[in-house]
Amino acid sequence: MNDLLSLIIPTKNRSFYCMYAIKQILALKLPEIEICIQDNSDTDDLRREIESLKSDQVVYNYHAGILSFVDNFSEAVSISHGEYVCMIGDDDGILPNIVEYVEKAKKNNYDAIIPGLDYVYFWPSQEPIEEDINKGRLDILHSRRRERIVDTNKAIKRLLSNASQEYTCLDIPRLYHGIVKRSVLDRVKDKTGYFFGGLTPDMYMAAVLSLECGTVLKTTESFTISGICPKSGSADSATGRHTGKLSDAPHFKGHSSYVWNVNIPPFYSVDTIWSETLLNALESYNRRDLVDLFNLPLLEALCLKKYPEYSSIIMEHAKDHDITKLKMTFSYIYYIVPKIAKKVWRKAIRVFMGILDSKHTYKKRILNISTIIDAERTILELMN
Repeated sequence: MNDLLSLIIPTKNRSFYCMYAIKQILALKLPEIEICIQDNSDTDDLRREIESLKSDQVVYNYHAGILSFVDNFSEAVSISHGEYVCMIGDDDGILPNIVEYVEKAKKNNYDAIIPGLDYVYFWPSQEPIEEDINKGRLDILHSRRRERIVDTNKAIKRLLSNASQEYTCLDIPRLYHGIVKRSVLDRVKDKTGYFFGGLTPDMYMAAVLSLECGTVLKTTESFTISGICPKSGSADSATGRHTGKLSDAPHFKGHSSYVWNVNIPPFYSVDTIWSETLLNALESYNRRDLVDLFNLPLLEALCLKKYPEYSSIIMEHAKDHDITKLKMTFSYIYYIVPKIAKKVWRKAIRVFMGILDSKHTYKKRILNISTIIDAERTILELMN
């Protein structure tokens, strides 16, 4: 088997979705791909299901007991052999063009490729994650194909200015739903002692890759499908379950002595976990110059707006760091006004382009898509 690409899938107690992900990838018949399953479930029942597939493309590793998110992801990378690596969730899928992009990366010596994220699949669910998902739903946003080489140094500074917000919209390389050369990951481990640090693997890797990668290509084309099932982190975010006391954060499981960064408000949310891990990543590279660029007043303002139930914790933290409410307000205005203007401008452009050529940009919402396999088939039918 030619291991050009390792698709890494960490999983825990979600064998139903994981098996569909494996079957979807195998059905594409791409011999260049190795599928690495890192299982930290309560049992290794998934092993027997994988063995029944009789495929030498699947590498399975089981680790019993409690593992942190970052340790489970690190083990996943450790069992891979591909020249390039892409990590997806156990409820996600891929498209066959991913091999074309890996070949392009190898030909042009790209350290990473940042893709578009045009396809989101909601698995059938009765939970209030989104509307019309009781029988499955596929959302599609397709744009005119564009590619460019990006400046990751500018991107990481923009991420710090944005207080870690919306990193997938920036020119930030990522392992999760992205392509990264394996040698780059090895350099990260050589410098820090591990593949992943902090509390959330996707943000940690995005930060260190911005520091470690050389030439990075960004494309608007997608080669993965983002899946959201009732047990996923995305579902938790949508339903508000990603909030609480630090002691309740699942990210701390498997960490015996993790020290929360004092510069981040001490409560559990997507914003604070991302920000804390971002600073952790920069400090692991001894980049204090970049840590000092983090926009703490903006983070305080965003948290105050999004999580008013923690206002006392936020305001006390802001006071300890000499941040006034006026400073938070100005930081928020400076952040939000360009975003609103950009959104209005893009909508106007899309309307105009739609009048000229409806094939350039379009949105679709397709109901009654029962599995990730059906989602992939629907996407390919629309692409042809």
